[in-house]
Amino acid sequence: MGHYHKIALEYGFVTISSKVILTLGVPFAPMLAQPTKEIEEIFERFKGKSFTAEWKYDGERAKIHYYEDGTIQVFSRRLDNTTQKYPDIVADIKLAKKDNVKSFILDCEAVAYERETKKKLPFQVLSTRSRKSVKLEDITVQICLFAFDLIYLDGEILIKEPFMSRRDKLYNSFKEIEGFFQFVTHKDLSEPEEILPFLNESVENDCEGLMLKTLDVDATYQVAKRTFQWLKVKKDYIEGMGDTLDLVPIGAWSGKGKRTGVYGGFLLAVYDEDSECYQSICKIGSGFTDQFLSEITEQLKKTEIPKPKSYYQYSDAKKEIPDVWLEPTVVWEVKAADLSLSPVHQAAIGLVVENKGIALRFPRLVRKRDDKTPEQATSPHQVVEFYTLQKKNKKVLEDDVKEDDEEEQC
Repeated sequence: MGHYHKIALEYGFVTISSKVILTLGVPFAPMLAQPTKEIEEIFERFKGKSFTAEWKYDGERAKIHYYEDGTIQVFSRRLDNTTQKYPDIVADIKLAKKDNVKSFILDCEAVAYERETKKKLPFQVLSTRSRKSVKLEDITVQICLFAFDLIYLDGEILIKEPFMSRRDKLYNSFKEIEGFFQFVTHKDLSEPEEILPFLNESVENDCEGLMLKTLDVDATYQVAKRTFQWLKVKKDYIEGMGDTLDLVPIGAWSGKGKRTGVYGGFLLAVYDEDSECYQSICKIGSGFTDQFLSEITEQLKKTEIPKPKSYYQYSDAKKEIPDVWLEPTVVWEVKAADLSLSPVHQAAIGLVVENKGIALRFPRLVRKRDDKTPEQATSPHQVVEFYTLQKKNKKVLEDDVKEDDEEEQC
């Protein structure tokens, strides 16, 4: 009797499709993440929620099916059987699973990996491997498996369980072997402002970006669906502005809560050489360490002035007025997720749209620029150049977001 006939007799033909979907040896369409190119969407989706951020690796999806008799099959994102391509996965997964684990369906990313230097290599390197009848002794491109989800364990289908539960079972069922089998690097977060530093960390470690996943109790695995429970944030999606800006703090807000006694945020400006004015471009208040705020408060308190300079251009709206004004004395290198036209901030006022300036959205401090004077800060004309380039890049990204690359994790 065939495999599908057995399932039909046991469960009935009404439910056969759902049972076949999650049967060992039968590939199934994965749950998909919603791509995003706007960081505001991330803030909107995850504000007030607990979520986890995982590094997004530049590899090829590998769904591993392990049978009780030790048989192993590997399937790609497009449901192709790639077992012959990965004899090293077949060998390594037996060592990574714990002895009490009898069967499973594991979701991983297979990443080209240089074990001596512990360096992850791009997908292009992985793609040079042969696709069929690969022998272990002939492999020149090594891989490391990065596991991120467990769908089936010892006869139990896990899709109705929340992600946190599946992750716990994943950690309890496998052990890491450095350079061969590792869990994806992740950080559980509660504030969207924490995303950008972790995104930067992932990029510095040769990853493509982040996968953001809600930790709600109803965050179950949705087979073959693209869902907002998961957001895919590639570094390109929120790096429309590829360059940094050199900005000058001209005002500060007093810190609250644990920041009481130090500055909690700053008003930053560009310098217009033509008019010899400082034009506001953003407020920045996140991404600082406690030590930085303590040191910079001590430094800038000496530069406090009773009222703004006549050559400061800023919004006179009450909520936009800082608690204290500062002499223009220091320069900070700042990067942001985006630039936008602003009726509030004055940088490049009127150069793109009449009566509107350009503002940075979600700025983050890169470093202090002790090698620059305030008069050497970014100019309004440079801001216009960044804004124009970003619009061109976004058009390209909007086209790219419509298509998922075959090798992507989700």
